[in-house]
Amino acid sequence: MFEDFYHYDHLVTIPPWEQKIMSRLLFNKKLVSTKKILEFFSKKYRGWEKLAFHYIWEDIFWKRKTRKIDWLEKEIRL
Repeated sequence: MFEDFYHYDHLVTIPPWEQKIMSRLLFNKKLVSTKKILEFFSKKYRGWEKLAFHYIWEDIFWKRKTRKIDWLEKEIRL
C-alpha cells in the first residue's frame, strides 16, 4: 500500500526481522513487542507512520554501506 498508493500512514504490521531491528534502533533492546513499536510510530509520527518507518529503515541500511554495524550484520546474516 505504501509504495504503490502512497498511504504514508498505513503501518499495521511489522515482520519479525524488522521488529528485531527496530527494537534495537528505537529502544536499544533486543526485542520489543510490535504493539509498542506501532504505538511509538503512532504517537510520534501520526499520519506519517509508514513513511517514518521507511525513512528510519533506509537510513540504517545506507549507514551500513559506509561502516560496519556488528549487531545489524548478525540480524541480517548476509
